[in-house]
Amino acid sequence: MSAYQAARQVAQLLSDAGFEVYFIGGCVRDRLLGRQPKDFDLATNALPQQIEAVRGLESAIYKDTAQAYGVTRIKFGGHVTELATFRKDIGAHRGRKRTQVEFASLEEDLARRDFTINALALDFQTDQVIDFASGLDDLETKTIRFIGPAGQRIKEDPLRILRAIRLRNDLGFAYAPETVKAIKAAVGSGRHKAIAVDRLRQELTLMIIHPSRRQALEDLDYFGLLEEFLPEVAAGKLYQQPKQFHAEGDVWAHQLLVMEALPKHPSRQLVWAALLHDIGKTETQTLPVSTDDRIRFNRHYEIGAEMARKVLNRLRFSKSDIENICWMIYHHINIDDLPKMKPSRQHKVLPHSAFGDLFELHRADAAASWHGRLRAKPRFGQVESLWRAYQSRPPQKRTPSLKKDLGIDGHWLARHFPDLAAGPGFGQILTKLQEAYLDSGRRDPEYYLRLAKKLKD
Repeated sequence: MSAYQAARQVAQLLSDAGFEVYFIGGCVRDRLLGRQPKDFDLATNALPQQIEAVRGLESAIYKDTAQAYGVTRIKFGGHVTELATFRKDIGAHRGRKRTQVEFASLEEDLARRDFTINALALDFQTDQVIDFASGLDDLETKTIRFIGPAGQRIKEDPLRILRAIRLRNDLGFAYAPETVKAIKAAVGSGRHKAIAVDRLRQELTLMIIHPSRRQALEDLDYFGLLEEFLPEVAAGKLYQQPKQFHAEGDVWAHQLLVMEALPKHPSRQLVWAALLHDIGKTETQTLPVSTDDRIRFNRHYEIGAEMARKVLNRLRFSKSDIENICWMIYHHINIDDLPKMKPSRQHKVLPHSAFGDLFELHRADAAASWHGRLRAKPRFGQVESLWRAYQSRPPQKRTPSLKKDLGIDGHWLARHFPDLAAGPGFGQILTKLQEAYLDSGRRDPEYYLRLAKKLKD
Protein backbone atom coordinates (compact mmCIF):
# COMPACT_ATOMS: atom_id res chain seq x y z
CA MET A 1 0.00 0.00 0.00
CA SER A 2 1.39 3.40 -0.99
CA ALA A 3 1.32 6.47 1.23
CA TYR A 4 -1.41 7.91 -0.99
CA GLN A 5 -3.53 4.77 -0.75
CA ALA A 6 -3.15 4.71 3.03
CA ALA A 7 -4.20 8.36 3.34
CA ARG A 8 -7.14 7.80 1.00
CA GLN A 9 -8.36 4.86 3.08
CA VAL A 10 -8.14 6.98 6.24
CA ALA A 11 -10.15 9.66 4.45
CA GLN A 12 -12.75 7.10 3.38
CA LEU A 13 -13.17 5.79 6.94
CA LEU A 14 -13.72 9.33 8.22
CA SER A 15 -16.15 10.10 5.40
CA ASP A 16 -18.09 6.90 6.10
CA ALA A 17 -18.35 8.02 9.73
CA GLY A 18 -20.05 11.24 8.56
CA PHE A 19 -17.13 13.68 8.74
CA GLU A 20 -15.79 16.14 6.16
CA VAL A 21 -12.27 15.30 5.05
CA TYR A 22 -9.96 16.72 2.38
CA PHE A 23 -6.43 16.35 1.10
CA ILE A 24 -4.76 19.63 1.90
CA GLY A 25 -1.66 21.75 1.43
CA GLY A 26 1.52 20.68 -0.33
CA CYS A 27 0.21 17.39 -1.66
CA VAL A 28 -2.57 19.20 -3.51
CA ARG A 29 -0.14 21.79 -4.84
CA ASP A 30 2.32 19.14 -6.03
CA ARG A 31 -0.36 17.04 -7.66
CA LEU A 32 -1.58 20.06 -9.64
CA LEU A 33 2.02 20.78 -10.69
CA GLY A 34 2.55 17.20 -11.83
CA ARG A 35 5.06 16.53 -9.04
CA GLN A 36 5.16 13.51 -6.73
CA PRO A 37 4.04 14.64 -3.24
CA LYS A 38 6.28 13.72 -0.32
CA ASP A 39 3.41 13.54 2.16
CA PHE A 40 -0.36 13.26 1.97
CA ASP A 41 -1.92 15.38 4.71
CA LEU A 42 -5.62 15.48 5.49
CA ALA A 43 -7.90 18.03 7.15
CA THR A 44 -11.26 17.28 8.74
CA ASN A 45 -13.99 18.67 10.93
CA ALA A 46 -13.61 15.68 13.27
CA LEU A 47 -12.07 16.46 16.65
CA PRO A 48 -9.05 14.41 17.80
CA GLN A 49 -11.15 12.34 20.19
CA GLN A 50 -13.71 11.70 17.44
CA ILE A 51 -10.97 10.56 15.07
CA GLU A 52 -9.78 8.03 17.61
CA ALA A 53 -13.30 6.63 17.88
CA VAL A 54 -13.80 6.11 14.11
CA ARG A 55 -14.28 2.46 13.32
CA GLY A 56 -11.16 1.08 11.71
CA LEU A 57 -8.89 3.71 13.27
CA GLU A 58 -9.22 2.80 16.94
CA SER A 59 -5.95 0.85 17.09
CA ALA A 60 -4.21 2.90 14.41
CA ILE A 61 -3.77 6.09 16.45
CA TYR A 62 -0.66 6.97 18.35
CA LYS A 63 -0.87 10.07 20.47
CA ASP A 64 1.64 12.88 20.71
CA THR A 65 1.77 16.49 21.86
CA ALA A 66 0.58 17.72 18.45
CA GLN A 67 -2.97 16.67 19.36
CA ALA A 68 -3.14 19.68 21.65
CA TYR A 69 -2.93 21.75 18.45
CA GLY A 70 -5.56 19.70 16.66
CA VAL A 71 -3.15 17.43 14.76
CA THR A 72 -3.50 13.66 15.00
CA ARG A 73 -0.90 11.38 13.44
CA ILE A 74 -2.31 8.08 12.25
CA LYS A 75 -0.23 5.00 11.50
CA PHE A 76 -2.28 3.09 8.99
CA GLY A 77 -1.37 0.75 6.15
CA GLY A 78 2.31 0.99 7.00
CA HIS A 79 2.38 4.79 6.62
CA VAL A 80 1.90 7.78 8.91
CA THR A 81 -0.80 10.21 7.81
CA GLU A 82 -1.11 13.61 9.46
CA LEU A 83 -4.72 14.55 10.05
CA ALA A 84 -5.53 18.09 11.21
CA THR A 85 -8.82 19.24 12.63
CA PHE A 86 -10.01 22.48 10.98
CA ARG A 87 -8.60 25.23 13.20
CA LYS A 88 -7.54 28.83 13.45
CA ASP A 89 -4.73 30.39 15.46
CA ILE A 90 -5.31 32.46 18.55
CA GLY A 91 -2.39 34.71 19.46
CA ALA A 92 0.59 33.31 17.55
CA HIS A 93 3.95 34.15 19.15
CA ARG A 94 7.64 33.74 18.31
CA GLY A 95 7.75 30.96 15.77
CA ARG A 96 4.29 29.64 16.72
CA LYS A 97 5.74 27.88 19.79
CA ARG A 98 3.06 29.26 22.07
CA THR A 99 0.28 29.46 19.53
CA GLN A 100 -3.18 28.53 20.77
CA VAL A 101 -5.71 27.10 18.37
CA GLU A 102 -9.47 27.09 18.17
CA PHE A 103 -11.39 24.60 16.05
CA ALA A 104 -13.00 26.27 13.07
CA SER A 105 -14.22 25.83 9.50
CA LEU A 106 -12.33 24.69 6.41
CA GLU A 107 -12.14 28.26 5.10
CA GLU A 108 -10.70 29.52 8.39
CA ASP A 109 -8.25 26.61 8.43
CA LEU A 110 -6.98 27.43 4.96
CA ALA A 111 -6.69 31.12 5.86
CA ARG A 112 -4.21 30.33 8.67
CA ARG A 113 -1.70 28.82 6.25
CA ASP A 114 1.35 30.53 4.81
CA PHE A 115 1.15 30.85 1.02
CA THR A 116 -1.74 30.84 -1.39
CA ILE A 117 -0.41 27.79 -3.25
CA ASN A 118 -0.37 25.86 0.05
CA ALA A 119 -3.97 26.82 0.88
CA LEU A 120 -5.67 24.43 -1.50
CA ALA A 121 -7.96 21.58 -0.48
CA LEU A 122 -8.99 18.59 -2.60
CA ASP A 123 -12.17 16.58 -2.21
CA PHE A 124 -10.82 13.05 -2.48
CA GLN A 125 -14.12 11.69 -3.80
CA THR A 126 -14.89 14.27 -6.50
CA ASP A 127 -11.37 15.64 -7.22
CA GLN A 128 -12.79 19.14 -6.79
CA VAL A 129 -10.19 21.71 -5.73
CA ILE A 130 -11.32 24.20 -3.09
CA ASP A 131 -9.52 27.52 -3.31
CA PHE A 132 -10.40 30.49 -1.08
CA ALA A 133 -7.10 32.37 -1.56
CA SER A 134 -6.56 32.42 -5.36
CA GLY A 135 -3.88 29.76 -5.03
CA LEU A 136 -4.79 28.32 -8.42
CA ASP A 137 -4.06 31.65 -10.05
CA ASP A 138 -0.66 31.79 -8.36
CA LEU A 139 0.10 28.23 -9.44
CA GLU A 140 -0.69 29.29 -12.98
CA THR A 141 1.60 32.33 -12.82
CA LYS A 142 4.22 30.54 -10.68
CA THR A 143 4.10 33.10 -7.90
CA ILE A 144 5.00 32.89 -4.20
CA ARG A 145 2.46 35.03 -2.37
CA PHE A 146 1.48 35.14 1.29
CA ILE A 147 -2.16 34.70 2.23
CA GLY A 148 -3.59 38.05 3.25
CA PRO A 149 -1.28 40.68 4.81
CA ALA A 150 2.24 39.36 4.20
CA GLY A 151 3.74 41.16 7.19
CA GLN A 152 1.14 39.64 9.50
CA ARG A 153 1.84 36.13 8.19
CA ILE A 154 5.55 36.60 8.92
CA LYS A 155 4.84 38.06 12.35
CA GLU A 156 2.82 34.92 13.19
CA ASP A 157 5.75 32.71 12.24
CA PRO A 158 9.09 34.27 11.16
CA LEU A 159 10.19 30.90 9.78
CA ARG A 160 7.94 31.74 6.84
CA ILE A 161 10.72 34.04 5.62
CA LEU A 162 12.91 31.00 4.99
CA ARG A 163 10.02 28.89 3.76
CA ALA A 164 9.28 31.51 1.11
CA ILE A 165 12.87 31.37 -0.10
CA ARG A 166 12.98 27.58 -0.10
CA LEU A 167 9.61 27.15 -1.80
CA ARG A 168 10.42 29.71 -4.49
CA ASN A 169 13.64 27.88 -5.37
CA ASP A 170 12.30 24.33 -4.98
CA LEU A 171 9.49 25.12 -7.41
CA GLY A 172 11.34 27.55 -9.67
CA PHE A 173 8.69 30.24 -9.00
CA ALA A 174 9.02 34.01 -8.57
CA TYR A 175 8.22 36.19 -5.56
CA ALA A 176 5.19 38.46 -5.70
CA PRO A 177 6.32 42.09 -5.21
CA GLU A 178 4.58 42.28 -1.84
CA THR A 179 6.39 39.09 -0.76
CA VAL A 180 9.77 40.71 -1.42
CA LYS A 181 8.71 43.88 0.36
CA ALA A 182 7.44 41.99 3.41
CA ILE A 183 10.57 39.84 3.73
CA LYS A 184 12.83 42.89 3.49
CA ALA A 185 10.77 44.71 6.11
CA ALA A 186 10.78 41.66 8.40
CA VAL A 187 14.54 41.26 8.16
CA GLY A 188 15.03 44.98 8.68
CA SER A 189 13.02 44.83 11.89
CA GLY A 190 14.78 41.69 13.12
CA ARG A 191 11.87 39.25 12.84
CA HIS A 192 14.28 36.51 11.69
CA LYS A 193 16.01 36.57 15.08
CA ALA A 194 12.99 34.82 16.62
CA ILE A 195 13.44 31.68 14.51
CA ALA A 196 14.27 28.71 16.73
CA VAL A 197 17.71 27.22 16.07
CA ASP A 198 16.44 23.73 15.26
CA ARG A 199 13.99 25.09 12.70
CA LEU A 200 16.65 27.38 11.24
CA ARG A 201 19.05 24.44 10.84
CA GLN A 202 16.36 22.33 9.21
CA GLU A 203 15.29 25.00 6.70
CA LEU A 204 18.83 25.92 5.73
CA THR A 205 19.66 22.25 5.24
CA LEU A 206 16.60 21.68 3.07
CA MET A 207 17.60 24.69 0.96
CA ILE A 208 21.15 23.60 0.27
CA ILE A 209 20.39 19.91 -0.28
CA HIS A 210 18.05 20.84 -3.14
CA PRO A 211 19.58 21.27 -6.64
CA SER A 212 18.52 24.96 -6.54
CA ARG A 213 20.99 25.54 -3.68
CA ARG A 214 23.00 28.24 -5.47
CA GLN A 215 19.96 30.41 -6.14
CA ALA A 216 18.72 29.86 -2.58
CA LEU A 217 22.06 31.09 -1.21
CA GLU A 218 21.93 34.12 -3.51
CA ASP A 219 18.40 34.85 -2.25
CA LEU A 220 19.59 34.61 1.35
CA ASP A 221 22.33 37.07 0.46
CA TYR A 222 19.90 39.40 -1.36
CA PHE A 223 17.63 39.63 1.67
CA GLY A 224 20.56 40.16 4.07
CA LEU A 225 20.04 36.80 5.75
CA LEU A 226 23.31 35.16 4.75
CA GLU A 227 25.26 37.66 6.84
CA GLU A 228 22.78 37.25 9.69
CA PHE A 229 22.80 33.45 9.83
CA LEU A 230 26.17 32.55 8.28
CA PRO A 231 28.45 35.61 8.52
CA GLU A 232 31.48 33.35 8.08
CA VAL A 233 30.25 32.45 4.58
CA ALA A 234 29.15 35.97 3.67
CA ALA A 235 32.60 37.30 4.55
CA GLY A 236 34.02 35.50 1.52
CA LYS A 237 32.78 38.33 -0.71
CA LEU A 238 35.58 40.52 0.65
CA TYR A 239 38.47 38.18 -0.14
CA GLN A 240 40.05 37.80 -3.56
CA GLN A 241 41.88 34.61 -4.59
CA PRO A 242 45.02 34.07 -6.71
CA LYS A 243 43.93 34.26 -10.35
CA GLN A 244 46.30 31.52 -11.49
CA PHE A 245 44.34 29.04 -9.35
CA HIS A 246 40.94 30.71 -9.04
CA ALA A 247 40.01 32.59 -12.18
CA GLU A 248 36.40 32.51 -11.02
CA GLY A 249 36.96 35.39 -8.58
CA ASP A 250 36.57 35.89 -4.84
CA VAL A 251 35.91 33.25 -2.19
CA TRP A 252 32.12 33.80 -2.41
CA ALA A 253 32.12 33.35 -6.21
CA HIS A 254 34.10 30.12 -5.77
CA GLN A 255 31.72 29.01 -3.04
CA LEU A 256 28.70 29.35 -5.32
CA LEU A 257 30.41 27.36 -8.08
CA VAL A 258 31.29 24.59 -5.61
CA MET A 259 27.65 24.32 -4.55
CA GLU A 260 26.60 24.08 -8.20
CA ALA A 261 29.15 21.35 -8.86
CA LEU A 262 27.92 19.03 -6.09
CA PRO A 263 25.98 15.88 -6.98
CA LYS A 264 22.29 16.47 -7.61
CA HIS A 265 21.28 14.78 -4.35
CA PRO A 266 24.16 15.19 -1.89
CA SER A 267 24.12 14.12 1.73
CA ARG A 268 23.45 16.59 4.53
CA GLN A 269 27.05 16.36 5.72
CA LEU A 270 28.47 16.90 2.23
CA VAL A 271 26.50 20.09 1.53
CA TRP A 272 27.46 21.64 4.84
CA ALA A 273 31.11 20.69 4.37
CA ALA A 274 30.97 22.23 0.89
CA LEU A 275 29.32 25.39 2.17
CA LEU A 276 31.88 25.89 4.94
CA HIS A 277 35.02 24.37 3.39
CA ASP A 278 36.74 27.70 2.62
CA ILE A 279 35.57 29.92 5.47
CA GLY A 280 39.09 29.72 6.92
CA LYS A 281 40.37 31.80 4.01
CA THR A 282 38.93 34.93 5.61
CA GLU A 283 41.23 34.42 8.60
CA THR A 284 44.37 33.29 6.77
CA GLN A 285 44.74 35.50 3.68
CA THR A 286 48.20 36.96 3.09
CA LEU A 287 48.73 39.39 0.21
CA PRO A 288 51.70 39.22 -2.19
CA VAL A 289 54.86 41.01 -1.05
CA SER A 290 56.54 40.98 -4.47
CA THR A 291 55.62 40.72 -8.16
CA ASP A 292 56.44 37.02 -8.27
CA ASP A 293 54.40 36.27 -5.13
CA ARG A 294 50.66 35.60 -4.95
CA ILE A 295 47.72 35.70 -2.54
CA ARG A 296 47.98 32.80 -0.08
CA PHE A 297 45.70 31.12 2.44
CA ASN A 298 48.17 29.06 4.45
CA ARG A 299 46.54 26.30 6.56
CA HIS A 300 43.07 27.65 5.83
CA TYR A 301 41.78 24.08 5.98
CA GLU A 302 42.85 23.80 9.63
CA ILE A 303 41.49 27.19 10.67
CA GLY A 304 38.36 26.54 8.59
CA ALA A 305 37.66 23.27 10.41
CA GLU A 306 37.90 25.08 13.75
CA MET A 307 35.60 27.86 12.53
CA ALA A 308 33.13 25.34 11.09
CA ARG A 309 32.94 23.56 14.43
CA LYS A 310 31.79 26.82 16.04
CA VAL A 311 29.21 27.40 13.29
CA LEU A 312 27.83 23.86 13.56
CA ASN A 313 27.68 24.01 17.35
CA ARG A 314 25.85 27.33 17.06
CA LEU A 315 23.28 25.58 14.83
CA ARG A 316 23.18 22.60 17.22
CA PHE A 317 24.19 19.89 14.80
CA SER A 318 24.70 16.40 16.19
CA LYS A 319 28.15 15.37 17.37
CA SER A 320 28.56 12.88 14.50
CA ASP A 321 27.59 15.52 11.92
CA ILE A 322 30.07 18.00 13.38
CA GLU A 323 32.93 15.49 13.47
CA ASN A 324 32.42 14.31 9.89
CA ILE A 325 31.89 17.77 8.42
CA CYS A 326 34.96 19.19 10.16
CA TRP A 327 37.00 16.12 9.12
CA MET A 328 36.11 16.78 5.48
CA ILE A 329 37.00 20.46 5.74
CA TYR A 330 40.35 19.64 7.35
CA HIS A 331 41.22 17.10 4.63
CA HIS A 332 39.77 18.85 1.57
CA ILE A 333 43.24 20.04 0.50
CA ASN A 334 45.52 17.15 1.48
CA ILE A 335 43.29 14.56 -0.22
CA ASP A 336 45.22 15.66 -3.32
CA ASP A 337 48.33 14.10 -1.74
CA LEU A 338 46.67 10.70 -1.27
CA PRO A 339 48.48 9.07 -4.26
CA LYS A 340 51.86 10.07 -2.76
CA MET A 341 51.09 8.67 0.68
CA LYS A 342 52.35 5.35 1.94
CA PRO A 343 49.61 2.67 1.98
CA SER A 344 49.61 2.81 5.79
CA ARG A 345 48.63 6.49 5.65
CA GLN A 346 46.12 5.91 2.85
CA HIS A 347 44.41 3.32 5.01
CA LYS A 348 43.94 5.88 7.77
CA VAL A 349 41.90 8.03 5.38
CA LEU A 350 40.10 5.74 2.92
CA PRO A 351 38.09 3.74 5.51
CA HIS A 352 36.66 6.88 7.11
CA SER A 353 32.85 6.92 6.94
CA ALA A 354 32.92 10.39 5.34
CA PHE A 355 35.55 9.67 2.69
CA GLY A 356 32.97 9.20 -0.09
CA ASP A 357 31.60 12.66 0.68
CA LEU A 358 35.14 14.06 0.94
CA PHE A 359 35.86 12.74 -2.57
CA GLU A 360 32.73 14.48 -3.92
CA LEU A 361 33.77 17.69 -2.16
CA HIS A 362 37.20 17.37 -3.78
CA ARG A 363 35.58 16.87 -7.18
CA ALA A 364 33.31 19.93 -6.77
CA ASP A 365 36.14 22.07 -5.40
CA ALA A 366 38.34 21.14 -8.36
CA ALA A 367 35.55 21.79 -10.86
CA ALA A 368 34.84 25.20 -9.35
CA SER A 369 38.54 26.14 -9.38
CA TRP A 370 39.33 24.93 -12.87
CA HIS A 371 36.07 25.63 -14.68
CA GLY A 372 35.22 21.95 -14.94
CA ARG A 373 38.63 20.82 -16.24
CA LEU A 374 39.20 18.28 -13.46
CA ARG A 375 42.10 16.67 -15.24
CA ALA A 376 43.95 19.96 -14.96
CA LYS A 377 44.57 18.89 -11.38
CA PRO A 378 47.24 16.24 -12.04
CA ARG A 379 46.46 13.84 -9.22
CA PHE A 380 42.67 13.93 -9.38
CA GLY A 381 42.49 10.85 -11.60
CA GLN A 382 44.85 9.00 -9.27
CA VAL A 383 42.74 9.87 -6.23
CA GLU A 384 39.66 8.61 -8.06
CA SER A 385 41.42 5.37 -9.03
CA LEU A 386 42.48 4.72 -5.44
CA TRP A 387 38.94 5.33 -4.17
CA ARG A 388 37.29 3.17 -6.83
CA ALA A 389 39.79 0.35 -6.21
CA TYR A 390 39.12 0.55 -2.47
CA GLN A 391 35.35 0.42 -3.04
CA SER A 392 35.66 -2.56 -5.39
CA ARG A 393 37.10 -4.80 -2.67
CA PRO A 394 34.81 -6.76 -0.34
CA PRO A 395 34.45 -4.87 2.98
CA GLN A 396 36.40 -7.51 4.89
CA LYS A 397 39.38 -7.11 2.54
CA ARG A 398 39.51 -3.35 2.21
CA THR A 399 42.07 -2.95 5.00
CA PRO A 400 44.68 -5.74 5.28
CA SER A 401 45.05 -6.86 8.89
CA LEU A 402 48.19 -8.31 10.38
CA LYS A 403 46.09 -9.95 13.08
CA LYS A 404 43.60 -11.57 10.68
CA ASP A 405 46.12 -12.46 7.97
CA LEU A 406 49.12 -13.61 10.03
CA GLY A 407 47.80 -13.90 13.60
CA ILE A 408 50.16 -11.20 14.84
CA ASP A 409 48.48 -9.38 17.72
CA GLY A 410 49.01 -8.53 21.38
CA HIS A 411 49.06 -12.19 22.44
CA TRP A 412 51.69 -12.94 19.79
CA LEU A 413 53.80 -10.01 20.97
CA ALA A 414 53.53 -11.01 24.65
CA ARG A 415 54.41 -14.62 23.85
CA HIS A 416 57.62 -13.67 22.03
CA PHE A 417 58.57 -10.87 24.40
CA PRO A 418 57.34 -11.85 27.89
CA ASP A 419 59.48 -9.12 29.47
CA LEU A 420 57.67 -6.41 27.50
CA ALA A 421 55.32 -4.67 29.92
CA ALA A 422 51.82 -3.73 28.83
CA GLY A 423 51.47 -0.01 28.25
CA PRO A 424 51.73 2.71 25.58
CA GLY A 425 54.93 1.22 24.18
CA PHE A 426 53.24 -2.13 23.70
CA GLY A 427 50.48 -0.59 21.59
CA GLN A 428 52.95 1.55 19.63
CA ILE A 429 54.90 -1.52 18.54
CA LEU A 430 51.72 -3.20 17.28
CA THR A 431 50.81 -0.03 15.38
CA LYS A 432 54.25 0.10 13.76
CA LEU A 433 53.99 -3.57 12.78
CA GLN A 434 50.58 -2.98 11.18
CA GLU A 435 51.93 0.04 9.27
CA ALA A 436 54.87 -2.02 8.03
CA TYR A 437 52.47 -4.72 6.85
CA LEU A 438 50.37 -2.20 4.93
CA ASP A 439 53.41 -0.55 3.35
CA SER A 440 55.36 -3.70 2.46
CA GLY A 441 52.71 -6.37 2.07
CA ARG A 442 55.21 -8.92 3.40
CA ARG A 443 53.67 -12.11 4.79
CA ASP A 444 56.76 -13.46 6.53
CA PRO A 445 56.19 -13.69 10.35
CA GLU A 446 59.95 -13.78 10.92
CA TYR A 447 60.25 -10.34 9.35
CA TYR A 448 57.81 -8.91 11.90
CA LEU A 449 59.53 -10.73 14.73
CA ARG A 450 62.85 -9.07 13.81
CA LEU A 451 61.09 -5.70 13.42
CA ALA A 452 59.38 -6.04 16.81
CA LYS A 453 62.72 -6.84 18.46
CA LYS A 454 64.28 -3.78 16.86
CA LEU A 455 61.38 -1.56 17.97
CA LYS A 456 61.51 -3.00 21.48
CA ASP A 457 65.21 -2.34 21.87
